[in-house]
Amino acid sequence: MKYYHKALYDEMTSFYIITREDSDDGLQRLRGLIGGLVRQARKKIDPSWETKKKIHHLLQLMYGEWGFICDSERYFELENLYLDQVLTQRRGMPVTLGAILLYLAESLKLPIYPVNFPTQLILRADVDDEVAFIDPWNGQYMTHKQLTQLYEGAFGFGAELTLDVLDIADATELTDRFCQLAKHALIREFKNYEAYQYIEMLLSRNPEDPYEIRDRGVVLTQMGCMQAALNDFEYFLEKCPEDPTALLLMPQLEELKLEIESIH
Repeated sequence: MKYYHKALYDEMTSFYIITREDSDDGLQRLRGLIGGLVRQARKKIDPSWETKKKIHHLLQLMYGEWGFICDSERYFELENLYLDQVLTQRRGMPVTLGAILLYLAESLKLPIYPVNFPTQLILRADVDDEVAFIDPWNGQYMTHKQLTQLYEGAFGFGAELTLDVLDIADATELTDRFCQLAKHALIREFKNYEAYQYIEMLLSRNPEDPYEIRDRGVVLTQMGCMQAALNDFEYFLEKCPEDPTALLLMPQLEELKLEIESIH
């Protein structure tokens, strides 16, 4: 079964279209920017080269000649999730730079795949029964020791890094993870209208998802739509009474009811 490397990039494009006012004109610009990179890569990577050399040269192009970087000081800023900003400023985070690299790999028919690693997106290159892991943070190859250290950083010293953790990512799980990252970035930066629009899109895929409905309630609260927020929170508590966030939500629910009563 053929793997679709552009799934993550497509999801980021969808995020851009839903949450940016200039999305119509911007979409054409996005196509021009990524298309320009594809043309440059095809011009500079000889089709006759062996696969390993092609992959190595693509990494040199992206992180060397083109100057893509991850900026640790601005790592969590919302602009790092917008492809127009990343492609223009050549700065992003592992998931966005990884998505661009995967897009280029698909265009060049190179066997680079995503790994849904717990701490961040990791890439893997599968060539001639050999696997090499790539850090989209900087385009460097990663040793098993480095991967283990990252894994232990997330789960504690001595946590065992098993082979299944390094499997090629399921495309749906990968894009779902990006959706949650993007949604929470919007909420964190109080982009309420954009967050609401994005959550509505996510609910169109799964209309009864209690977690999306809960998060919509958070956004509605920030927008001052208290009764609608209360309805969403009550739905979440009904469906997920044992969830840890339900215990935190209950006292806030009483405050919300009192606030609604005072308005009326």
